[in-house]
Amino acid sequence: MRKPMLTTALVALGLGVATMPVQAQEMRIALSTFEKGLDPQDNTGNSGAPMLYQIYDTLIERDSFSTPLSFKPGLATEWTQIEPTVWELKLREGVVFHNGDTFDADDVEFSLDRMYHHEDPEFFSAWGRWHYNFKDAEVIDPYTIRIHTLRPEPAFLTLISSRSAGITSKDYQEEVGFDTAKLNPVGTGPYKVATFVPGESLVLERFDKHWGEPAALDKVTMLHVPEVASRITGLVNNEFDLITNIPPDQANTLNVEGVRTQGVTWPMFHVWLIHQNVAPTDNPLVRQALRLCTDRKALVDGLWNGLAETPTAHQFAEYGAPLYIEGLDLIKYDPEEGRRLLAEAGYNGEEMVVSHAGNYYLYGDLAAQVIQQQWAECGLNLRLQEEDWATFHGSQPHDSINFRTWSNPMYYPDPMGAMDTHWSPKSWASQRKLWTPSHPEWEATYEAARFETDLEKRRAAYQRLLEISEEESGWLLLYKPHELYAMREGISFDIPIAQRPYVIPLRGGEITVKK
Repeated sequence: MRKPMLTTALVALGLGVATMPVQAQEMRIALSTFEKGLDPQDNTGNSGAPMLYQIYDTLIERDSFSTPLSFKPGLATEWTQIEPTVWELKLREGVVFHNGDTFDADDVEFSLDRMYHHEDPEFFSAWGRWHYNFKDAEVIDPYTIRIHTLRPEPAFLTLISSRSAGITSKDYQEEVGFDTAKLNPVGTGPYKVATFVPGESLVLERFDKHWGEPAALDKVTMLHVPEVASRITGLVNNEFDLITNIPPDQANTLNVEGVRTQGVTWPMFHVWLIHQNVAPTDNPLVRQALRLCTDRKALVDGLWNGLAETPTAHQFAEYGAPLYIEGLDLIKYDPEEGRRLLAEAGYNGEEMVVSHAGNYYLYGDLAAQVIQQQWAECGLNLRLQEEDWATFHGSQPHDSINFRTWSNPMYYPDPMGAMDTHWSPKSWASQRKLWTPSHPEWEATYEAARFETDLEKRRAAYQRLLEISEEESGWLLLYKPHELYAMREGISFDIPIAQRPYVIPLRGGEITVKK
């Protein structure tokens, strides 16, 4: 399989790395994707992760590098479960927003209830991924808030510490309106927004009045640089200090003086969402067959130099014991059985369409081409439909496609950290009638996997859920991607394993920048 290569030969062009030391006060970061708005309750995608983490604080924060999860005070200094469905939180006094507004319980109620109440479509995605079991936030006094859930919430601390529960200023939002606020975001985080050009650039500055540990840097500039070659050339030419989303086959290109790389296999699947209500993928036998006709190892070896991981089930080792199920091997490659199922289904070469946003997901376009070839060998007729990001992300007619490329990150180290965010009855895929499981055991098994407090019972329910998902075949897991960060010498950080993928740790104490 032919892999993409850089069109720029760095050596031939004589490009070298400047020997000047990286500046501790400023960092320039080139990102492969970029956001068009920065509201915490309105932004759930991969591209917002590096930005929201710097701008917004949550009531309860996670230790970003702990396993298992551990929590620490954020905008709340203490919290108590006072009833099975009620948590009371004491808020931190003396906190100010980036625009000078004073933080209090009204800001918490405003920020969370616009999502919890499930009335405004702007916030439906965050509600469905994390907060559908939350009822409302109740102001007790200026520095006491009670959060009510619909039923006991075993993941309360985990969900309230997600960046989608970040707090913004009620007064500011009501003064300027939502559309203006998301382009000129105001939070309480260690960095404030100096300038934001949607889809192009973001400049952050240290917020000197932050209540916690000071930001690690004076200034951070994030730039949208979608082409891999341009990110690499910019780093080598001293235009950037840190670049993201570099494929492993470019590691040798970055083997130059003054640059180092850091690889990570993300706890995340690149996945195709299968439309279960459009022919011919409305037939479960066809869905099962196309999964059997997908050679994931060939994708991993050919595209990722063997460094990505081939999944064996919808789970991640990062869960830890006892919820990670060792030895579970449910995902098979068996094209002969796939062809048999297609014959049984009466499939006769009907066209299927996959909608994909080019290379928004690293190697996504190449993976689609390889899968098209693999499926053709089974007799499956796949057409590739490339969309621009705006169409792909928002307005495409879903009833005209059979597959949508997607990623399924582990937002927190628990089975529900990847399952509930994408495949719950409240997820956008379910709400848009794309994911519609019909197995008679699915609903009760899902309930147990989500809300059961006995770990062994929950583990058994999750294993059964994974087995049922193979019969349903509502999604096609491809691989866990392996990507590189590349940076100038003197920059050092650990991957924040307790946060969602693509968070860049720029808060105080999380990154080292040596002169």
